[in-house]
Amino acid sequence: MAYHRGMPRVTLRAESRDGKEHTLTEYICDWPDCPNVAEHVLGVVRELRTTAAVCAPHARMLAERARKP
Repeated sequence: MAYHRGMPRVTLRAESRDGKEHTLTEYICDWPDCPNVAEHVLGVVRELRTTAAVCAPHARMLAERARKP
């Protein structure tokens, strides 16, 4: 997993009929080549201002790996 870079995110902006702008920001899974939305934070390093988060399938995979002896 890439901890050396900022967490990838997608920001969508839309304007409603009344002229108000709405913004939705989703963070993308930090697993290489995974386009899914991140749902589980793995860790944060405050000093480096970086976060690692993964999607549900990768979080399950990591949890299963951690359970194996």
